[in-house]
Amino acid sequence: MGTPASLPIGSRAEGPGEARRGLLRQGWFLWPLALRLAVWLFLAHAYEMAVFEDASWRMVRGEGVYGRFATWWSAAGDGYYAYPPLYAYMLWASGWVAALLGGHWWVHQLLIKAWLVLADAAVMAFLSRTRPAARAYWTLWFIPLVAIGQVQPDLWVGLSVVLALRLALRGRWAAVGLLLALGAGLKPVPLILLPFLAIYLGQRKDWKAVGRLTAAVVGGTLIVWLPYAALFGDWSAISEVVRFQISRPAAGLTVPSGLGMLMNAGVGVATLLGRALLKSPGDSILRLMGMAQPVLTVIGFTVLIIAAGRRRWPLTHVFSVPLLAFLLMNKVVHEHYLLQVLPLLLIIGINCRNLGLAYAVYLVTAGSPLRFFAREFGLPTTVDALLPLRLQPTFGVGITIGLMVVTALAAIAFSWQVFKMLRSQTIQVRMEVNETA
Repeated sequence: MGTPASLPIGSRAEGPGEARRGLLRQGWFLWPLALRLAVWLFLAHAYEMAVFEDASWRMVRGEGVYGRFATWWSAAGDGYYAYPPLYAYMLWASGWVAALLGGHWWVHQLLIKAWLVLADAAVMAFLSRTRPAARAYWTLWFIPLVAIGQVQPDLWVGLSVVLALRLALRGRWAAVGLLLALGAGLKPVPLILLPFLAIYLGQRKDWKAVGRLTAAVVGGTLIVWLPYAALFGDWSAISEVVRFQISRPAAGLTVPSGLGMLMNAGVGVATLLGRALLKSPGDSILRLMGMAQPVLTVIGFTVLIIAAGRRRWPLTHVFSVPLLAFLLMNKVVHEHYLLQVLPLLLIIGINCRNLGLAYAVYLVTAGSPLRFFAREFGLPTTVDALLPLRLQPTFGVGITIGLMVVTALAAIAFSWQVFKMLRSQTIQVRMEVNETA
């Protein structure tokens, strides 16, 4: 990743006319623009697209999104809409327009991804107020793949967080609460900022701001949920979504996931050598951490809340530390989760180059880039499936094991870089406190 300069939020590196003049003639802007257009037109995570397409049509039919999807999906306990309803409203609009245009699958997919293209453009427009942050964001090759191709609304969450920080610096706490509530209407992550913001305002004895923030969060939450509860009868089935999230094993860009993958790769090597093991220790670790990590996460955030109460954190740290801790402590961290935090890291000037390197390696090796091609194109979904059938039992397994090892190491490296960033933030707080004293 690039390393944007530390500019005050909302400041401009150059005049607005100068920033826009000649932008379409600059190579650094054009090739990422072309990549974004290609992702919007042709690429999407096949599994995620199937889930959100189905959710879109269910909304159009008035069925809601919290019931189970098709029987063959529900048998696996997955494959249904598992988020608050704000993204479902967007999918509803996409499905309604697609139905007016004939309901063709390709048009429907473009309309779903259009919301994500819009979020991407909005983040770029906001970051353009500090040109280094905008360029660092725009030229990251994997941003369009994750922001658009994975069909997840995380970048909207990231936009709500970075806009909330800007308004918090201006003391507009009602607007901050509303933005965080809307972000949580997509995915609940922004809610982890609330206790830290309450401590920040309480340390300054600004009780009116606490009241405005609280009222806006409650009001924004009602804005998100009341329409769904009034229009759809399956809102009570949200308990199934909660059950699903609790029961998930550790996965993604986490240390337990990396260790589990390394162990599974070892099982694969043993199998190739004719020493097959009856049970994979990696899967057992992922299940164990899936049960234990929520408790560890609560303990970790409790420690952070106590630390925030003992020392006055700068407002940028009040936002960045909890979100970095979420990436480090959560038991499931898929690639798109980074987009909830990335705009904030760029705008406040945190050096995340090494984090981006580990992330990019993981993105390429986890599963396969082939998963971004629509199933309707008839392409295989894994690298080993490209091999002739006679080679798949040996060479295919070898390729899979190699990809697992690289993916596991990248996941562990990602968590290590997040830990270093989190540690540097907390050390900086202690240094500032000591200098003040």
